[in-house]
Amino acid sequence: MSTRRETWERRQAESKRNDFSTLVRAHVRARDGESCVLCGRPGREVHHIIPRSQGGLGTADNGVCLDPKCHHQAHRSKTVEATLRRYRERVLLPRYGLTDSGQYVWLDPLPENGRLCRCGGELQDGRCASGCGLVLDASSTI
Repeated sequence: MSTRRETWERRQAESKRNDFSTLVRAHVRARDGESCVLCGRPGREVHHIIPRSQGGLGTADNGVCLDPKCHHQAHRSKTVEATLRRYRERVLLPRYGLTDSGQYVWLDPLPENGRLCRCGGELQDGRCASGCGLVLDASSTI
């Protein structure tokens, strides 16, 4: 049986793995022109379209720039949440050449050998053979 402290530390570690890396944050801000994708005002806050609590990853196709007001609404409004999910499906997935919402794009480096995905599957032509959904975006630069 684990203590409350151990349980808290485990949950903290699990939530961190889905955070945006510095590289992904910079890419999302540059891609969106540091403007809120909902209202167009200046916005530098990078938001998970699919929340981390629902398994959302810290990948380029799951992040958008929002201004503080829209970011607040995104965490509280089902309508805004649905709008952002449609934006991901209609704008971001085609931008990265993804064909379904179960795929995602990692921009940061893979493990040392470069032939293995983070899930342990082998990479073939920029895609993970294990079917985890990983697609490399080699053309992305910051």
